[in-house]
Amino acid sequence: MDLRASEPDLATACAALDAADHAVWAHGQARRPWGVAWSGLGLEPPRRRNPDQIRRAAEARLAAEQAWASSPEGQLKRALAELQAAARALDQQAEALREAASRGHAEACAAAPRSLARLSLEASLALRALRKVRSLLV
Repeated sequence: MDLRASEPDLATACAALDAADHAVWAHGQARRPWGVAWSGLGLEPPRRRNPDQIRRAAEARLAAEQAWASSPEGQLKRALAELQAAARALDQQAEALREAASRGHAEACAAAPRSLARLSLEASLALRALRKVRSLLV
């Protein structure tokens, strides 16, 4: 894995893991005085990972995410998400044109050139996404 290319992702993943470790540690510290614990029978207090352990865990997590994203399931789910986004954008453009038509035929005609161009663009993006999904399913 090229760490230089994913350095911002790695930094974000490290920060998230460090925050999660801190939350677990803080929760454990807050619970320490609860109840009665006999010597040696209490739960071991949670320990925080050092920066090297956090970096290795973040690298492993990013590698697993990249492996999943390049798997057939990951590619299909990403393509389906792109299709959904394109369909929503197409719906929003059609809704904007319908609203203009509701305000009157003249307003719809005035909005038509720009709206139709955007509708055409969104429709072509949706069709491209649909073809990608189809190719992954067949």
